Amino acid sequence: MTLPHFTQASQSAEAGHTIKISSDGIPFSYCHSTKSCSNELGELGRTHSDPYKLLPITLYGNDGSTIIQASHVYTGGFPSSGHSALIDRKGYLYLCGCDRWQQLGLGSANGGSSGYTWRGGRLWQTAFQRADYVIELLQKLDPNLGLTEQGRSSFISSGGSNSDNSRRWIRDVALGGDHTVILSANKKDVITCGKGGEGQLGLTSKPWVSSPSKSKALSSSSPDIAAVCAFRHCSMTLGDDGEMKSSVGKCLKMQRALELCQKRAAESELIGCNNK
Repeated sequence: MTLPHFTQASQSAEAGHTIKISSDGIPFSYCHSTKSCSNELGELGRTHSDPYKLLPITLYGNDGSTIIQASHVYTGGFPSSGHSALIDRKGYLYLCGCDRWQQLGLGSANGGSSGYTWRGGRLWQTAFQRADYVIELLQKLDPNLGLTEQGRSSFISSGGSNSDNSRRWIRDVALGGDHTVILSANKKDVITCGKGGEGQLGLTSKPWVSSPSKSKALSSSSPDIAAVCAFRHCSMTLGDDGEMKSSVGKCLKMQRALELCQKRAAESELIGCNNK
């Protein structure tokens, strides 16, 4: 098989898996480490064939359609328990992999962690699942999110299905060891979910697990958050110039992780002179 040209890639050093996106929006995945990755918990977003070969992923919409193009990809997790995230060109968020700590954010914030229902009764998802509750929470926090000045959807008003509106609701995503950090397109609101016992979610308490909730410690009253970072039990936010604005959890000896996050944010034009 002739491989396509890839425009974006994310590699988890801890969990040992890589996901790439081709120029036509098709995601591909494989385990780059035989020690820490086997796809046992579905972190590759596919179940077919050899996990150590770079193969395409099929994304399914809520209506069963498969004509979905990916724009951004994120990987994270610990060895043998990785998870992954994608944002498609319409702005929807998809997650797969280990969900033991509710890090996939598939439950409603209204129900809380105690009301969380694991899809199919499993603590993992082998296919990417659309996290609509996350979008709903972001819109609840900011009713103008994703709308133009005329009050119309930015997706509808900017040219339909061929337009890239991937940052319509979500600006950035970061995946830690057992948690997920999501930055709103308004550059103010930060949502976290997953394991929180080390304080990595930035909530008022340190819950053992949490469904998607606004992180008061990571969020800002001004639109000055450019990107988010997560590594193991640590979460951070970056300003427009790449400087660290806030950090929560166990963040000691994380300089290398911070540098890698800054590099990713710069390549994605989230920080520096090209940030939008």
